[in-house]
Amino acid sequence: MYLLLSGEGKSDIGACSLALDACDAVNFQPGPMSWMVDQLIERSLGYDCSYIGMACVSYVSESYLATNKSLSVKPKKPTGLPGKKKPIETKYYYENARALAVAAKSKMIQINDVVIAVLFRDADGTASAGRGEWAHKIQSIQAGFAIEAFEYGIAMMPKPKSEAWLLCALKENPYQHCQQLEDLSGNDNSQKPLKNQLSEALEGQDATAQLNDLVLNGQVNIDRIDMNSFNVFKANLEDVVKKAQSWKSKDLKGISINGY
Repeated sequence: MYLLLSGEGKSDIGACSLALDACDAVNFQPGPMSWMVDQLIERSLGYDCSYIGMACVSYVSESYLATNKSLSVKPKKPTGLPGKKKPIETKYYYENARALAVAAKSKMIQINDVVIAVLFRDADGTASAGRGEWAHKIQSIQAGFAIEAFEYGIAMMPKPKSEAWLLCALKENPYQHCQQLEDLSGNDNSQKPLKNQLSEALEGQDATAQLNDLVLNGQVNIDRIDMNSFNVFKANLEDVVKKAQSWKSKDLKGISINGY
């Protein structure tokens, strides 16, 4: 099993060193969301097995997916996307998922092993304003994976953003009434932005390094976070891990990239 991750920056999933758009483990600098993924997979498998620790991980950035979206198969009518009575799909999340699926299938052929692809995107921040509601964004990502016939893809989308999941564990009353955090604005220019609240909880220390430590030492306890967006992600990840466990190398025969 192997992980392919895509995020928005070093403070969530992580980033490549040397300003690379794509990298394998040697140049990947994990963020707290990556360690959450790693721990949840361990929980699903039922034994200690850190894929980040074993260097079984690669990363691709937003810009990589944008540049390589043309590698996905030619446009066809999407399945499971909104109809007349639903919000209009902007294609951003859908195309990100398609490009990530193509990269994951290519990696599977390269390493002869199953690849779990995680597409991290915040649901409601200034960069994503106007791209639709949380549930619709999740649906768009799932449709992007589906149109590429890739069944090992997962949407990781905190509501409104990753700081809410982390604050659930780090606020004054940890793990209590965390669902309320999902109703706050993800806009960094709001009256009391989540980013500032998290910084206060961390007492101004280096956020990424400290958060990594807090996830790894269990102070941010993934077993105690009870929020809808987290629970949806957790359940989807568990389902994909089960599918991945039954993968056999013969399944590569059914993989199609670029329509061939």
